[in-house]
Amino acid sequence: MDSVGNLARSLVLRTNQVRLREEMDKLAVEVSTGLVKDAGKYLNGDLSNLLSIDRTLSKLDAFAVNVTEATYITSTIQTTLGEMQSRTQTLSQTLIAAELTPSGELLATMSDDGMSAMGQMLSALNRSVAGRSLFAGTATDRAAVATVEDMMSELSTALVGQTDFAGIEAELDAFFDTGGAYETTIYQGSDTGLSPIRLSENETASVDIRATDATFRELLKPLAMAAVASNASLTLDDNVKVELLTQAGRDLLAAQSPIVELRAGLGALEARIEETKTRNSAERTAASSAKLELIGAEPYETASRYEVIRGQLESLYAITARSQRLSLAEFL
Repeated sequence: MDSVGNLARSLVLRTNQVRLREEMDKLAVEVSTGLVKDAGKYLNGDLSNLLSIDRTLSKLDAFAVNVTEATYITSTIQTTLGEMQSRTQTLSQTLIAAELTPSGELLATMSDDGMSAMGQMLSALNRSVAGRSLFAGTATDRAAVATVEDMMSELSTALVGQTDFAGIEAELDAFFDTGGAYETTIYQGSDTGLSPIRLSENETASVDIRATDATFRELLKPLAMAAVASNASLTLDDNVKVELLTQAGRDLLAAQSPIVELRAGLGALEARIEETKTRNSAERTAASSAKLELIGAEPYETASRYEVIRGQLESLYAITARSQRLSLAEFL
């Protein structure tokens, strides 16, 4: 009979331990999250409002990821465009001065500067974010344009036999025009633009700026004109070189307006993305507050209850340990 009584007492103590541990675990969750653990019981089974709030919060979490992505992409593109503008604007002033000091060495240096700037611009057009090419449309897995070496090779082929300014300019116009070699050979991206990024229920951000954009062609053409001026395969007269370099400088200067406009449009998009981010943040705060109001655990009461349960559990452990020692003594 004593052994049966001891077993019953042990089962009662163990059952109470499990109950108190479960209660303490529940209270610990409520203390840490500020929300009741069993929302269904707390709301008497009516979870419709809670589910609606949770759906809103889930969508806002997804929008937050999209907004972060759009912010990073537009910021990187804006930086890239700024680098292009700064480099070509500075170079335009140098090239325009070609006719003032038309020495062979100086002309060669200016031409090399043009090729260097073209290489930098092509590299900029191949820039990527998190492994995704920025200026290649939907072909985000590859470079948008070929290398400067490939570009010079294609230009040399296109300009074979040309010896005067008019002929070279005409070939360059065709090269960079719609359907020309730049579009069909140098550009390696997709003809399809990226889909707009969903920022909120009512806002999207379209960041479709490809390397085939007219703004980039207008910058690359004068850079190519300057680069080929001293191309050994063309064997051009110094007067033609001067004309090419000077005109390249003028065209680069004229091309600053389109890139400024492109950057301004991108800046407006960046501002809209930031505004949407602010609105989404405010909506998330409101939804979180509504959820807290609906199933929020009263912090002081929950913490006090936690301490009470913890004290009861410690007392129960002490009683259990003493009971086991007494039972062992009786047994012996």
